[in-house]
Amino acid sequence: MHLAVAVAAVAALAIGVSAHPDPYRDKLNRPTVHDNLDYLKLGMNQWLPETTYTLSEWNNGYMPEECKNIVTGKADGGGTQYNPNDFQIFDVHYDDCGEPWQFCHHRSSNSSIDTVARLFGKLPIQMRQWIRHVIDVPSQQGHAFEWNGSVIFFAADNSITVFAHETAHSLDLNGAYADHALSYSDRWWNEYDQDWQVPDPYSNSNGIEDVAQCTVVSVFDVNVPGGFPSVEPNWGGIEHQIHLIQAEARDAGEGNSILIPGHNKECTHRMPHSNPVPMNGNSKRGPAPDVRMRSNVTLIDTSKRVEKHSGCTLTW
Repeated sequence: MHLAVAVAAVAALAIGVSAHPDPYRDKLNRPTVHDNLDYLKLGMNQWLPETTYTLSEWNNGYMPEECKNIVTGKADGGGTQYNPNDFQIFDVHYDDCGEPWQFCHHRSSNSSIDTVARLFGKLPIQMRQWIRHVIDVPSQQGHAFEWNGSVIFFAADNSITVFAHETAHSLDLNGAYADHALSYSDRWWNEYDQDWQVPDPYSNSNGIEDVAQCTVVSVFDVNVPGGFPSVEPNWGGIEHQIHLIQAEARDAGEGNSILIPGHNKECTHRMPHSNPVPMNGNSKRGPAPDVRMRSNVTLIDTSKRVEKHSGCTLTW
């Protein structure tokens, strides 16, 4: 039975707070349901279907401007430093959206472009549509973050939970659930106050990470037979947080959950593509790629976002 509708007698301590934490900066201090969310990988990989896709590589010396800003450190103050010339840029066309995504794939990345495209394509389309660009780079240690709707994976592995977590940041912070971030809302903190746990230690980093990890649990719960209770006997400690995310996901899909593949069969919203810029200074070969939106989708406006960076430093 799925967590959102399960009826069970759970002894839970509701921890009240006098003021809501700052979702970006204030650490939470809750007992955890589990040490990490790795135990959700198997079920999500098995039950989330792959989406058919095709690749079309850019070969004209250009890359998306936001990709370049992120991989050269311009976006995050120099924390990321890669040579733009070492990247391959692909239009990735999925069967469930008329608009492609631009993937920025480092030639020495730990994973192939097909691995990254396949994993991203397992996410439901109405989650996926809230991502602008997907970036993967080589690294000694696996970690990831989200920046203004783009996600970057260092040493990307075969972890659907990480892809769901980073996508969850954009859903939260760019308005998939409401006009403002769910993690800033009274409705989120009211439900949080009724629970006595968070999913794992990383959820205690702050409210934004708790929302993202609860989203991963929610995706598992509504897609894997038996839901979260089938793998987690202590699921009741986060019941209210998960129930809210699933309710918001149904509202966002107008009754059809954005967390379930096939409930919405086509993309309805998209992040605008960033402008093509030369990879290396002013050098370029031929005309820039045409990245105009051609299908009838609603463009997502990120101008109301409080901060561009989710602050995520998820590692594995």
